[in-house]
Amino acid sequence: MHKKIMILLIALILLTGCVKIDDNDKIHANYVVGCLGKRVFTNNVSLGYKYYLPKGVKKVNDYDYNQKFLVDDTFLYMFVDINSYYYKSDLKVDKDNTDYYFQKINYDGKYGYVKIIKEQEVYYTRVLYNYAKIEFYSDRSEINKLLSISTAILNSIKYNKIVIGKVLDESLGTSKEFSYSIDKPIDASSNFSQYLEEYVTEDKSKEKLPDE
Repeated sequence: MHKKIMILLIALILLTGCVKIDDNDKIHANYVVGCLGKRVFTNNVSLGYKYYLPKGVKKVNDYDYNQKFLVDDTFLYMFVDINSYYYKSDLKVDKDNTDYYFQKINYDGKYGYVKIIKEQEVYYTRVLYNYAKIEFYSDRSEINKLLSISTAILNSIKYNKIVIGKVLDESLGTSKEFSYSIDKPIDASSNFSQYLEEYVTEDKSKEKLPDE
């Protein structure tokens, strides 16, 4: 297993600069590991953070903490949780026995997980890391490529604590609430929302923000 991961870390692809994509590889965490081990840059700026958008990924919508991207014909939906980042909230793992795939992520002092649910012939994938998550629906053959792209974006996020502190203090974070209804099969549901349910949060609205 370790030998295989090292090979994946060395092999590069043009789109993400992460790992070689193998559609038959069901150990999806390998692609996460490959991306987390790469040096990251940023080329996009949003309110309180910046991030890298790989070549071939188109930004469709930008609502501060809700981002919508397009890769080929698949939409990726990202939410950045500045509240959980600022207060260093603990991760709440969302694992279920019915998951098609689930793997925790622990890298460089940051935690997250990859969760995949099979819904008929379509797969719902959620990757959470660095106080942000990206989710998408795709065919099985596209999971590893989209997972690599998603991880590269999440890993590149650089937060500006001073700006975020001011945003939270002025209650600007609650003035722009958006939710996406992502393309999915009938009767399928998405947990994409304003706040990441995977983090344990407390009501700190009446508390004074910590000193910078």
